[in-house]
Amino acid sequence: MSNYSILAPRSRLWIIDLGLLAVALSWGASYSLMQLIIQAGVTVPLFLMLRFALAVPFMFVGTRVRLSSITRGEVINGIVFGVLLYAILTFETFGVKHTSAANAGFLIALSVVLVPFFERFIGKRKQSKFIYFTCFMSLAGGGMLSFTANGSIEFNLGDILILSAALIRGFQIFMFGRQTAGKDYSLINITLIELLVVAALGLVTIVLTEPTALLHIPEISFSTWGLILFLSLLATAFAFLMQLYAAKITSPTRVGLILSLEPAFAALFAITIMGETLGFLQALGGGIIICAALLGRIAEGKRYE
Repeated sequence: MSNYSILAPRSRLWIIDLGLLAVALSWGASYSLMQLIIQAGVTVPLFLMLRFALAVPFMFVGTRVRLSSITRGEVINGIVFGVLLYAILTFETFGVKHTSAANAGFLIALSVVLVPFFERFIGKRKQSKFIYFTCFMSLAGGGMLSFTANGSIEFNLGDILILSAALIRGFQIFMFGRQTAGKDYSLINITLIELLVVAALGLVTIVLTEPTALLHIPEISFSTWGLILFLSLLATAFAFLMQLYAAKITSPTRVGLILSLEPAFAALFAITIMGETLGFLQALGGGIIICAALLGRIAEGKRYE
């Protein structure tokens, strides 16, 4: 763990865990909401630009950010993580166009499995065998979530795109803990720059590939704007700030294990919002993911003590 986690009281860890649970809930809902937004005619680059451009004001309102206080290291890290985040969300948003919301939630959970391996082979941080066991439990449970109602598994272009997003996300979680541990960086400043970079990259993509998309902004319906605002406030501004803060205070593996609840929430919202079906194996898989996340959290808590 980082030096910050050693100093953090246990009461703060529980608050962080609850915040991460809210992140997992909002991210689980995001797959179904992204499908609805794309089906409403909003293109992927335009959606990403609007989502993150709207998240920036929330950052200024919810925090006291002074641009003059931003350091060179915070700018560099914000740009790096912004580029990684744009790649993750681009793959995710294009991916949900070609696969189910439940399946997307499972595949992105592969990032949970990857984080401990990034820590082991790049960060040289040894993990207990039980941590690896809970990661593979999560993977097995997610695999059961990918089964269709008739017992078959479909692997298509959308699945490949989501897998790519999972790989980058796992690396991003690991790298943030590695880059910020023991350093006096402002998480607010880094996150603000990160959001600005994603919004800017979305605008650049629009100008280069589909400049007429900007003309369709006034045609976006009120209900679609509501979905975009939800993703901007809860699933973006709050979620990424919470994730980065938790990775600095605790450990990247702990963050990844709690966020492994995301696919279970994704399946839940896929059923209630998108009308997708969930068979026995899928329900069992969701239960396994929850158990794996809780067991991993307990194991990390004992290691913390």
